[in-house]
Amino acid sequence: MVPTSENKIKALIRLLSDDNDRIAKTIGDKLVEIGDSAVPLLLEAELEHPGMARRIEGILDEIRGSRLEEELRGLVTRPGHRIELEAGAFLIARYGYPGLEVEAYVRRLDGMAAEVRDLIGPRVSGEEAIKVLSRYLFIDQGFRGNTKNYYEVENSYLNRVIDRRTGIPISLSILYLLVGRRLGLPLYGIGMPGHFLVKFDSERYKVFVDCFNAGALLTEKDCARFLMQAGYGFEEKYLQKSSTPAILTRSLKNLIAVYNKLNESVKASRFSRFIEILDGAKKGECGTGA
Repeated sequence: MVPTSENKIKALIRLLSDDNDRIAKTIGDKLVEIGDSAVPLLLEAELEHPGMARRIEGILDEIRGSRLEEELRGLVTRPGHRIELEAGAFLIARYGYPGLEVEAYVRRLDGMAAEVRDLIGPRVSGEEAIKVLSRYLFIDQGFRGNTKNYYEVENSYLNRVIDRRTGIPISLSILYLLVGRRLGLPLYGIGMPGHFLVKFDSERYKVFVDCFNAGALLTEKDCARFLMQAGYGFEEKYLQKSSTPAILTRSLKNLIAVYNKLNESVKASRFSRFIEILDGAKKGECGTGA
């Protein structure tokens, strides 16, 4: 980024009020070029000058969003196209919450896993491990599906799901996956039409976990019944394991739908660009990523 004095940044921001959209666009491009050092002053101006709020929002999005796009490209171009679910979920959350301290939430996930590990003990069957993990998250910790405000944007951001202990099927499933994988459990996301589940898949025990409904355990027949009743019909592919890019893409599509309803086109457009980046990873990744 180009080092620029605070006074020059303030002068450029004042010029954003120009009635000529072409001039305002040129000024905006210069502020985007300046980058992160312009963000605090832009935020200040956004509050002080509501008339420029929409222009400032677009500039802030371009600065933050472009940086996150580059990070996402870095994640999806790792050797073997293995993108980490945790890194991707928190990258999305950082777009919604620019000041997010990811390490603090990583420590909270570590702490949850440590507590479950103490409850499980060294020798336990897969069935017992799943029951303990589900009881810990959905009873002891009180995580639950947000049935009252399902389309609330906070339901899709991992940090807010952890803070509020409520979310939608896919965000609660991501939480379950991240805690469970810290315990070495063979867990995978299952992106059924209309609902998202987690599958525990070992040689001795296989079961589906409905994280939106307090960790209810489902058989394949239960899943098929749901799909039939919901009008999707049943096909084996509906119960296949979802790759990490597919999970992240589904999360982003939920956010795009919410932001479109809120008429926040800037955020919806940015997430569409995130999806375009992930589409390249989906072509190269066959597994599920950790």
